[in-house]
Parts: sequence; structure tokens; C-alpha cells
Amino acid sequence: QDISSEFHPATSFTGVARRMNTGRGKGGSKGSHAAAYGQQLLHAAFAADSHKPEFNEVILEILEARDLRAADTSVFQSGKSDPYVVIKDVKGLVGDDTCTTIMKETLNPVWNQTFRFRFNYKLSAFKFKVKDSDPGFLENLDGDDPLGSAKLPIDMFFGSATTGKPSTVDVWLPLKKAPTGKLHVRAHVTFNIPIALPGQVIPLPPRFQIGLAWEFKKKEPPVDLDASIIGLDCKEQIVDRVWFRNLVGFGGAVRHSGDDRTGDGCGDDETITVDTSKIPGRVEKLVVVINSYTLQPLSKVKFAYIRIISEGLTIGFYGLGEGKVPQCTGLFFGAVQKDGSGIWNFQTTAAIANGRTVEESVPAIISYGKARLGW
Repeated sequence: QDISSEFHPATSFTGVARRMNTGRGKGGSKGSHAAAYGQQLLHAAFAADSHKPEFNEVILEILEARDLRAADTSVFQSGKSDPYVVIKDVKGLVGDDTCTTIMKETLNPVWNQTFRFRFNYKLSAFKFKVKDSDPGFLENLDGDDPLGSAKLPIDMFFGSATTGKPSTVDVWLPLKKAPTGKLHVRAHVTFNIPIALPGQVIPLPPRFQIGLAWEFKKKEPPVDLDASIIGLDCKEQIVDRVWFRNLVGFGGAVRHSGDDRTGDGCGDDETITVDTSKIPGRVEKLVVVINSYTLQPLSKVKFAYIRIISEGLTIGFYGLGEGKVPQCTGLFFGAVQKDGSGIWNFQTTAAIANGRTVEESVPAIISYGKARLGW
């Protein structure tokens, strides 16, 4: 199905907003009307700003659910549920929690509702909660019963993503924290921010930045991670390094923003600025590494990404979602290297390079470079 026309900035969301007026609570509530109005404001902002390339776009179709848990089981209740779905406001997604309509007295609801959002490179997954509406509770006590939750990782789209064109995933998501049930979702994602898959070569301008970030799982204490960049010559000997103990190197050509120990915040956690016109001539390769200084495994990270920025815009991005960050203490995330004509290019690597510091990771980096990067 060709859905490219659905991404036109002038697309109307009146039908979606009208359907949302039933929100939480069986006849519609003050809170649900406010949510719908907030969505209308969001869509208006989206139409005005959708040309900005730093936002990706998604059309989420909440289609149906099956075999939900019966929440209304008292003597005077139906023995079923009154389910609705909440699209959660998560890091990287623009907008607030958004609800479908409530389907009364069913364990196999059909919604067929469509929602549209923007998101940036901080999004790790779309998250959904299925709930049973219970108007017998005051709304501010949040009495609606949970029926399960699910998520759709953003990296599911990476392999089929073409910049500027929609990529579709149609999937049944099993509900977690529930004895039974699954949610049918169809998502059409358009990446305006180019995806830099491993092995893909991205030509670089003379001046650029490398942005890195990581997000930890809930209830997990932050791991002290350090982003570093080292320069190698034609024989893979270290020429210089920039890391948290040495923020400026290569004669001022490479600068580090400093150490971030928590992974909190909305932007990049650590940024490395590079001016290739000033890099010493004997440097042929720059490698970007993340190390766990305390030797705790990087697999505790829920989401990590690397992106290349030129004049404030992302020209290449790659992320590792939950379960995709390997069990290691060092990650060789990307390489910047000079080709035979003197042009600098970037490639994502996302390879294991164990080590407490970048020096300890060098043997694994060189081994990967010789096997995969033509060193």
C-alpha cells in the first residue's frame, strides 16, 4: 500500500481527535477532552514544523487485541473488560499520552484507529499500555485496571528503512505483565534522519560532530560510561587520543564535551567535535569507543546511539535497542577513515571491544578493522 500521501503536512486529524473525545471513562471525561485538545495542538504544530529533518515521522494504527484478561468479574459486572490503549509519552516521542476509544464489554476489541507523531533519535521504542476503563473510580485515583503492556522497538525498522520513504511493520505484540492477550499494531515509519547501518559509508564534511548517548533500564543504577576517540596511523599505531582525561587533542582538531556519568537529558550525552583540516597528516583513522570504566556490562544499557552532525543537522544515525547492546565492557561504535583520495568517511561498526579504557580496547578494534574495514 502506497501511504506516502499520508505524510503530507496538510493532512487533517479531525477524525482522530473526534474519536479521542471518549478518552478515559465511559462517556468521555474532562481529562479525555483535554487530551484530545492537546493532540489537536500537537498535530497543528506537526503540520507547521514537519519539514524539519531532525524529526522522523510515524503513523501508528492501533488495530485490535485478542484474548484480553477479564477485569470486570464481580457479581454485577459483565465478566469481560472495557479496554482501551494508551500510546505512552516516552523519551524521543513528541506529544503526551494518547488514548484510543473505549470498547465496551469485550475481550477481543477492534479499534482501527490511526495516530501520527514525530520522534527523534532518542526514541528507543513505541510503548503501549492496554487498560480496562472503570468509571466507578475517581479519575485522579487512576482506578483503571491494567490489562498488559507492549512495545515496538524502533530498530525493527532499521533494516528496511530508506531515508524519506515510509517503512511498514505489521505485528502482533504479546502483552507483558498479563496472563494472556496480544495487541495488533501497524506502524508506518519515515526516517528523515538518515540511518547509518553498519558497513554503509557516509562521506564527511571537513568539520563535523559525533554525538553519543545511552539510556539505562528502569530500576538499574547508571553505569559510568566514557566515550573516547583515538587516532591511528597506517600501521595502526596510536597517534593521539581524546577522552575524559584529555578533552582536546590532535593539535586542537578534536575536542570532547566532557564526561557524562548518568545518561540523563534530552540531547547527546557526550559530543566529539572534529576538524579534519587540522588533523595531523599521519593520522589515517579515528575510532569511536564507549567503555565501562567500572567494568559493568554495557548490556545494562536500554538504548545507545551514535550520530554524525554537520552544521547542526544529523547526516547519519544508528541505535542499539534493548537486548541489542552486547554483553561487553567496551563497544567500538564507529570509524572515521581517510580514503585514497583524501576524503574522510564514517562507518558504523557497533562491535565488541572489551576494555575498561580505550587503550585496553585497541587490540579488538584493530582486529575488527583488519577483518571488516580493509585496514
